[in-house]
Amino acid sequence: MTHITFKLKKKLRYRLDMTFVSDISNYKSIKKFLSKKIYYGNKEVNISSLFNVTGTDTSKIVIKSSMNYMDNIGVGLRNIEIIVYGDVGYSFGSKMQSGKLVLYGNCLNYAASGMKGGMIFIHGNTGKYLGGKPNSSNEGILDGFIYIKGNVGQNSIQRMRRGNVIINGNLGDYACEEMISGSIIVMGRVGNSFAEGIKRGTIITKEKKITKDYRLASKAEYNFIDFFVNKISKILKLNLFSRKTIISRYHGHKKNDNLSEIFLFKS
Repeated sequence: MTHITFKLKKKLRYRLDMTFVSDISNYKSIKKFLSKKIYYGNKEVNISSLFNVTGTDTSKIVIKSSMNYMDNIGVGLRNIEIIVYGDVGYSFGSKMQSGKLVLYGNCLNYAASGMKGGMIFIHGNTGKYLGGKPNSSNEGILDGFIYIKGNVGQNSIQRMRRGNVIINGNLGDYACEEMISGSIIVMGRVGNSFAEGIKRGTIITKEKKITKDYRLASKAEYNFIDFFVNKISKILKLNLFSRKTIISRYHGHKKNDNLSEIFLFKS
């Protein structure tokens, strides 16, 4: 069987809710799926009127020539791999349950909002509220793995409970607000008002400015970092940094009672 491929027949003039892609495995045949009615503008249309769709294997989907008018790709995704070429709109991978999302482009706000599991790889930049709190919940990322090759907008990673986020670029202002747990790697610059109200979690960064209110830990072997860095490197097939570049560990905010920790690495 060959994977399913979606390709736009023409450029979109209106925003398009792409939630229907996540439901593709619920249909007994591709023919049934293509007859599904979706809203575009103020009309109901068939999927086949907007896309050329080929293939039969619903476990892997490729979306070509994507546009930032295409919202909600991968929303609530379960057990499917979706690869997207081009920019996408809002809520990429929001409330994702499991599976894998790969984007070769940029995305707008609320990517991975309320993510519960699975893996997201974005080879571009994201808008605001990456891993933000959805309207239905007071928590952002509940679990999962996220890699961002580019930069991340402000107010991202709100009340993260569990999971791993790796940002190869810069992270905007007001990030990691009220972080509950999880691990964050930021290879670039970190914006202002970082990790306000953090409860616990691990942050790996080169930005010494965020350690000013933390206590410097005594020198010790950081076995966790060896394991963590090796695991991340295998997933990404990319060595972000070596264990030897970790120069110090900070823990426990001086003003607030929390169990968070910060590892500094050489730039």
